[in-house]
Amino acid sequence: MQQHNWLVRALDLAGTSLPAIRSEVGRMLEEHDLRCGGTKPRRYLAYGVSSRLISRAAFKTGAFGGLVSAPAILPGIGTIGTLFVGITADFAYLTKQQIELCYGISAAYEVPMDEDELQATALALIGFSGSAEAVKGVAVRGLRGVVDELTQRYLETGVADSAVDMSRFLGPRFLGKAHKLIPLIGIPLSASINMTSTMMVGNQARRYFSTWDREPGVVFNAVTEKAD
Repeated sequence: MQQHNWLVRALDLAGTSLPAIRSEVGRMLEEHDLRCGGTKPRRYLAYGVSSRLISRAAFKTGAFGGLVSAPAILPGIGTIGTLFVGITADFAYLTKQQIELCYGISAAYEVPMDEDELQATALALIGFSGSAEAVKGVAVRGLRGVVDELTQRYLETGVADSAVDMSRFLGPRFLGKAHKLIPLIGIPLSASINMTSTMMVGNQARRYFSTWDREPGVVFNAVTEKAD
C-alpha cells in the first residue's frame, strides 16, 4: 500500500485547502457578478468562474509539466533517475490540481457535498476522464449515472482504500510520460498533455456539477481564456 499512497496524500492535501477554495470561489462569484452589473443569471456567473478555474489549473499543470521535463535537455543533469523523480512529482501535482479543480467547480455551482462525498466524486471524475470503459458507460447511462455509481462505490469501500486501488489503475499513465525523456520535444509535449488532461477533467466536472439543463456552451478551450 505504501507505494500506492500518493493519491491518498493528494486527497489529504486538497482536503486541507477545501475551506480556502470555497472562500476564494465565493469571492470570484461576487466579483464576476459586480463586473456583470448584477444582471446575469446565476448559471452564467457559475459558468464564467468555472471557466477561469479551468484556465488557471490548465496553465499551472502545463507549466509544471514543462518544468520537470527541462532536465532532459541539460547534459549531466538529465539522468534517468532524476527524470523519473520529476515524472512522479508531475503526476502527483497534476492529480492534486485536478482534485482541487473539481472542488472549485462544485463551489462555483454551490453543490452541497460533505468532504468525503466530494473526495469520492473527484476521484470518480478523474478516473472517468481517463477511462475508456467509463466513456462507454456514459453512452448508456449518461455522465451523471456513471459518476454517481463510481462515487457510491468509493464511499462504500472507503475513500482512502478506493484511492489506493485507483492509484494502481492510474499507474499505467506513468508510461505515457516517457516523452519527457526526449530532449526539446518533451517540454512542449508534457505541457500540452497536462493542459489537455486538466481541461478534460474540468469540463466533465462542470457538466456533472451543473444543476441547469442548458449552459452557454459545453466545451472550454484554454487558449480563449487568460489565466489569473
